Amino acid sequence: MAKYSDLVSFIVENVGGKDNILSVSHCMTRLRFHLKDYSLINEANIASNSKIATAQKAGGEYQVVVGTMVGEIHAELSSFLGLKSDDSQTAEKSDSLLNRIIQVITKSITPVLGVLMASGLIQGVLALLVACGVLQTTDGAYIILNVMGNALFNFFPIFLGYTAAKAFKMDGFVGMAIGACLVFPTILANLTSGDPLFTLFAGTIFSTPVYKTFFGIPVIFPTTGYTSTVVPIIISMYFTSKFEKFLKNHIPDIVAFTIVPFLTIAVCVPLTILAVGPIANFLSLLITAVITYLNNLSPVITSIVVGIVYQPLVILGLHWPLITIGITNMGAVGSDYIIPMIFTASFTQTAVVLAVYCKTRDKKIKNICVPAMISGCFCIIEPAIYGITLPVKKRFAFSIAGATVGAVIISLFGAKMYAVSVGVLGTVAFINPNGDMGGFYIAIIATLISMVVSFLLTFFTFNEQNPGAVSASGGDGTANLLIHSPLKGKTVKLENVQDASFSKGVLGKGIAISPSEGKLVAPCDGIVSNLFSTGHALGITSDDGCEILIHVGIDTVRLNGKYFTIRTKQGSRVKKGDVLVEFDIDAITKEGYSLITPVLVTNSDDYFDIVETTSESVDYLEQLIRVLPNKKENAGKLAEA
Repeated sequence: MAKYSDLVSFIVENVGGKDNILSVSHCMTRLRFHLKDYSLINEANIASNSKIATAQKAGGEYQVVVGTMVGEIHAELSSFLGLKSDDSQTAEKSDSLLNRIIQVITKSITPVLGVLMASGLIQGVLALLVACGVLQTTDGAYIILNVMGNALFNFFPIFLGYTAAKAFKMDGFVGMAIGACLVFPTILANLTSGDPLFTLFAGTIFSTPVYKTFFGIPVIFPTTGYTSTVVPIIISMYFTSKFEKFLKNHIPDIVAFTIVPFLTIAVCVPLTILAVGPIANFLSLLITAVITYLNNLSPVITSIVVGIVYQPLVILGLHWPLITIGITNMGAVGSDYIIPMIFTASFTQTAVVLAVYCKTRDKKIKNICVPAMISGCFCIIEPAIYGITLPVKKRFAFSIAGATVGAVIISLFGAKMYAVSVGVLGTVAFINPNGDMGGFYIAIIATLISMVVSFLLTFFTFNEQNPGAVSASGGDGTANLLIHSPLKGKTVKLENVQDASFSKGVLGKGIAISPSEGKLVAPCDGIVSNLFSTGHALGITSDDGCEILIHVGIDTVRLNGKYFTIRTKQGSRVKKGDVLVEFDIDAITKEGYSLITPVLVTNSDDYFDIVETTSESVDYLEQLIRVLPNKKENAGKLAEA
């Protein structure tokens, strides 16, 4: 069951049912319904639901305020109604081709990443057991463990067929069926056995013998098959989703349940095998050839490049292509040299955090360090990056320096991985299935050296600082947290804002500003945790955990981004004063919209109190709100701070 399925069903039922909904969109906190008949709304029921902050009819639409989780709720609602999410439409229009490709790869691989790591770990443990003489390859235990470790890889296109289909918003089981066709047990032998009829692209890296034809069309099937492959099934799902959508739009619902899957599979499986698969395979071979060429030319240069770029790519979410190439190599030749080059990165992040833990006197920082180190040992480095290293840029640079040293050592000694496994348990993936332990020892040595480099650089240059903090004083956990003004203009009490969801405080406590300039800046150091595509609203999570919502104007979502220019990205780290959004005050006002901008602390309940400025006007970055920590025993002290 989906997370918000009960709430979605409740809302749909009480706005008059599916047939009464013409369309639905959302902004930062509310669902916006366009209905056929507004008299069918059961306002009493909606108001009684504790998960709904408030609801109202305004501007020819019905607005249901559900809070900052509105994006997830809207996605489930769109799926429930059979609609396409407006967010996805916006993303498709605004994102670059590269970003969309990376997003699809991420969406396709992430759901199976845990099982992928588990399978790699089983393979590593099995290799260790063989190397130690505990098991022989003929033992029943070896056979079962080998199946456990390799099943996912052998049938990878089936798993990715489902996840990629979901990423493209089509029937996941059709995706599984197409993936199964690519790895059907007898297809490889039947399409690549006997004497070839002829060879395409002979003498090149794309050389492919042709053994069979499909109604006269050459079947270009790789001799290694499509087990363990990533790219072919994902590309196939892209075209398949388009064809499935076409069929659904032209086939009557009464027969669509059977006819759509039938035609989709009947057309797209041959298309995948005859065209998509070979093209994707050629692209993978080309990428692999380029990296192989670079590695053969200079493994050191290759490892330096990979070591330097990997961690910044993690922040940008662009690291998946490297992982994909590694998985492709693993499937093609049974080993990989790309993932080993990034293997030490999680350990260098951990080493930097350990150095900070040893040097800092700030209890809050120490508390962040402990879980960050534990996560880092298992290659989950986001807590370390965002909590400890990135706020002090030199720490992040020291982690990169250590990881690069580790990558160079691993490349110089030619250590390879034979399974996809990372973190402290991933060292066993360096054990060659033939029992050779050389790569295992090199991996441990490289990891230790890289950690020492990052640790010492951090330890001996450390100074007690927290540039990301928004504290007014001290570091003892009793300081006020300051939120500075993101705008220049006159202040407005929240209860005077002409919108019930803001004026009643249902979304949090705070204050509003009537801006005199069309520029919105970051009120503190933190992460842009939520950014609406129209630019009219955004959320920032400060480095102290304060969740801030800034909503430029009332109902300005209706402008659909007109007159707004976004200067940041969701997930970006920002510093106090960074320009986030620019907007045309005169043009928006002429359109008839109020520009009164609420600035709210949406997690107000986590704090003792929220104290707004008493000034009638504020300039950029002047004190706007004081957030008092949730310690009543310190209330008197804090009030005087």
